[in-house]
Amino acid sequence: MQKPSLLTALTLGMTLLLGACSSQPQQVQLNPQVELNTTQQVNSIIAIRSQDLRSNRFLISIHQQDQEQAELIASANNLRQSIEQQLSQAWQQQGLGVVADAPQRITIDILELASRVDESSVKYQASSTIRISVTVDTPSQTLAKQFRSNHSHEGAFSVNVNKQAEVMSKQLSQLLSEIASDPQLLAVLENQQ
Repeated sequence: MQKPSLLTALTLGMTLLLGACSSQPQQVQLNPQVELNTTQQVNSIIAIRSQDLRSNRFLISIHQQDQEQAELIASANNLRQSIEQQLSQAWQQQGLGVVADAPQRITIDILELASRVDESSVKYQASSTIRISVTVDTPSQTLAKQFRSNHSHEGAFSVNVNKQAEVMSKQLSQLLSEIASDPQLLAVLENQQ
């Protein structure tokens, strides 16, 4: 009977350690929900288009203390489509009709949507930034407005990626609700009746 060698034990230990590290999801899904805080009704026809102009397409970057490379977590769903769909539904609830070739157009540009997590051996700090630009083009005027949301929090040990995605979903929901109910955007559209 042969005794397990030190090399075999180390190999088995490293395999188990790597398996534990890779249990973190590589993709997460954001599920924003728009809640309207206005009863304003606008009867107008619009076309909606959106663009994802982010320089980085990941949602969460996890930076370990003393490591050069970050772990990047991507989105499991198409954020551009999700954001456009949520805003389109909210605007339709306020009386806007959505038609592909309308003379009034709303352009939604996603400029930034990411969370940076810095981890040490005993705690983590997460900071999320979302920036979305909305432009309303009508035959008589154009209004461009940028919306921004920052959120920071910290916790013990390492971040739970799914919980971080929930925090980001809530943050995005609040920002989209603000956009959908923005009185300046709605006023420009209302003047086109």
